Amino acid sequence: MSGFWQSMRERNRAGTALPADYAPPGGAAGAAGAADLSALAQRLFWGWALLAGVAFFLIWWMQRHGWWVRLIEGDPSGISLLIVLLGVVVTGWCGRRAWRLQAEAQPGLAQGWRARYLDELRRGQPEATALLSERTHGPHETAWWFAAATIKLGLLGTVVGFILMSMQIGQSQGFELAEVQKLLQQMTGGMAIALYTTLAGLVVNLWLGLQLLLLDRLADRLAADILADAAATSTVRGA
Repeated sequence: MSGFWQSMRERNRAGTALPADYAPPGGAAGAAGAADLSALAQRLFWGWALLAGVAFFLIWWMQRHGWWVRLIEGDPSGISLLIVLLGVVVTGWCGRRAWRLQAEAQPGLAQGWRARYLDELRRGQPEATALLSERTHGPHETAWWFAAATIKLGLLGTVVGFILMSMQIGQSQGFELAEVQKLLQQMTGGMAIALYTTLAGLVVNLWLGLQLLLLDRLADRLAADILADAAATSTVRGA
C-alpha cells in the first residue's frame, strides 16, 4: 500500500515539475494562472471539509448502531482504536494544512512563502529553492509517515492476534469435544483482533493517503507557481 501511494506521489511530482525550457507566464496569462491556483486551493479546502463532514457522520452513525462498542470489545488490545484516533488527528492536520496552502495560493500577497522566496533570491541565498521545497512539502513527509504507520499498526495487530491464537492452542490439554469447543471460542478472540486491526489499518491508510495526495498535488502547483513568478521577475529586471 505504501508503494502505491509513493508511485502516485512521484507521478504527481513528475507531472508538475517545470521543464528546463519553461517560459514563465506574464501579464494576463500569469494573472489567470494565479487565479486558477487560488480557485483550486479553495476547492481543495472545501472538498476536504465535505469529506471530513462525511467521515464524522459515519463516526456518529457507527456510534449510534453500536459499532464502536463491538470494535472495543472485539479488539481488547486497543490497536484498532489507536489507528482510528491517529486517523482523526492526521485528518485534522490535513484540514489545517489545506487552509494554509489556500492562504499561500492567494495572488498578490506581500508576505508569505512567495515573498520570502523572492527575498532570499535577492539576497543571493543558494539554498532558497531548497527552503521553498521544505516549506511547501516538508511537513507532508511527517504526515505520510503517520499514514504509513496505520498499516504497520494493522499488521502488528494481526501478529498479536495470531500469537494469542497459538498460545491458546499450546495451552490445550486434550482433544475432547468440550475441550475443542472451548479452544475454538478462545481462538475467536485472537482472530477478531487480527481482523479488526487489519481492517482499521487499511481503511484509515486509504483515507489519509487520499488527503495527503491531494495536498501534495496542491503544494506542487504552488511551488511551480512561485518558481515561475520568480523567473518572471528576474526576466523583467534583466530586460
